[in-house]
Amino acid sequence: MRLVNGFRRISRNPDAARSLLQERPSGLANPSDRSNREPDAPGAGSTGQRVEASDVLDAPPCRAELPSLRQAIEQYPLMLGERTYNTAHPDYDHRLVRNFPGKIFNRDRPCHNPAFAALTKITRDDEVPDHSWHTLLAEALVEATSIPHASQVFERRTFIERYVAEIGRKYNAHYVPGWVNREDALFLYWLVRQARPRKIVQCGVCNGLSSAFMILALVKNGPDGTLSVIDMPPVFDPADPAWTSEGKVYGVVIPEGKTTGWMVPDPYRDRFEVWNGDAKDLLPKMVDKVDSIDFFYHDSDHTYDHMMFEFHQAKRKLNRGGLVVGDDIAWNASLWDFADEFAVPSYNFKGSVGVAFF
Repeated sequence: MRLVNGFRRISRNPDAARSLLQERPSGLANPSDRSNREPDAPGAGSTGQRVEASDVLDAPPCRAELPSLRQAIEQYPLMLGERTYNTAHPDYDHRLVRNFPGKIFNRDRPCHNPAFAALTKITRDDEVPDHSWHTLLAEALVEATSIPHASQVFERRTFIERYVAEIGRKYNAHYVPGWVNREDALFLYWLVRQARPRKIVQCGVCNGLSSAFMILALVKNGPDGTLSVIDMPPVFDPADPAWTSEGKVYGVVIPEGKTTGWMVPDPYRDRFEVWNGDAKDLLPKMVDKVDSIDFFYHDSDHTYDHMMFEFHQAKRKLNRGGLVVGDDIAWNASLWDFADEFAVPSYNFKGSVGVAFF
């Protein structure tokens, strides 16, 4: 499907499904994925009060009953691309993509990565029990919210939720914010705190919740770390009929007047570099430009071949002790195959985020 101003409309066309994978709405990575409608941290908003999902989404429904995003994607073919599977399809088989939540592959490989060392402390054999993350992520949330200007992230999250609900009512259509869920964001924060990277490169950003949490972790680490990103921002345009068709189910959206990664707190923008365009064209140029990479994060086109392309590009400048991280690893086995290629350990966080430890 041709993209118009970042527009990703749901249809029965397989090409539309593949385009949706470029910015997957949260909650669709895994059939058992957690809801994105989780309460934020105490003190997250400017009032210092707890922000509940009901506070954001307590709004009357659209005039017509619309299908959910998952219901729409269930109608897509099982195969969305070469070795890339529709996780919402009834015939989806997690074994085809080696999607085993909590699993550590190549556990016995020599690895001195600090993030891997921290992970092994909560590992049993070759798995991390899900409950082991409860305390770690809770601590990460408390720490992240204590960082100066972190409140901007949560205030902007609330703004986007309300914005999406408002345009949904106005145009009788379905829109999605376009970000990782809170657990995944906190896991990224935890990884950055453990690995202490000086240079992070990210492909696929949208509103930038993941970028914001990684920036907060860099700030907590010290004054030196920076984040460079590549993105094609799907900015909502009320003047474009492609964005306002009644009854349509849309993919991710950035509010009008905003752009890539605008959730990153303003005081830290000097540590945040944005290149707008296609990662196929820009990532090789960005990798050529940077001296080295300590942490690469993929969240753009989730087809097998494109993910492998990004991983191999990042590997050209990846430092020893670096991380290669992929979102939506339930779509295909690219992250696990990539880690096997270099004989390094890899880890499946809750069926949604994968990490290869170099």
